[in-house]
Amino acid sequence: MKYKISKIILISTFTINLSSSTLSTSDIRYELAKEYSSKKSKKYDIKKAYNLLVDNVNENHSKSQILIARFFLIGLAVEKDYEKALYYFKEASKQKEYTANCYIAYMYASGKGVFPNFGRAHVFAKSEYQKGNKVCKKVWNDYNLGKYTKDKGWNIGDYNKPIK
Repeated sequence: MKYKISKIILISTFTINLSSSTLSTSDIRYELAKEYSSKKSKKYDIKKAYNLLVDNVNENHSKSQILIARFFLIGLAVEKDYEKALYYFKEASKQKEYTANCYIAYMYASGKGVFPNFGRAHVFAKSEYQKGNKVCKKVWNDYNLGKYTKDKGWNIGDYNKPIK
């Protein structure tokens, strides 16, 4: 019963913020997870947020993949796991959630879970940096990616360049 009431409240709250007039269950769970994961919220409950995201990730919800990847990247509600973080960022990126590319760039630039590769970080960050994405701008400037124009790393794996 609480879930249905939360759904109704959430729909009335977020319909204005979303471009779609109809919300899927995944979108509702994602918005709830964002609310639960915000320390500014009175409803802050990181474990509830994580559990909602797991349900969505199992349904291949791209925005949830980014958020759960961030949980794994910083160790929020779960132990840090860079391999899982990178996996979920890549899955979101494949679905054209371009902010995920900024996080992939960060992981390559910082060497978190991967061998450091500034050229590959440049490739993943460039497009969104040029569009003004805040995350990509920060990674680009912090790691000075503008001077690493070529990816000289090994092409191991199936995702070495972002989908356009």
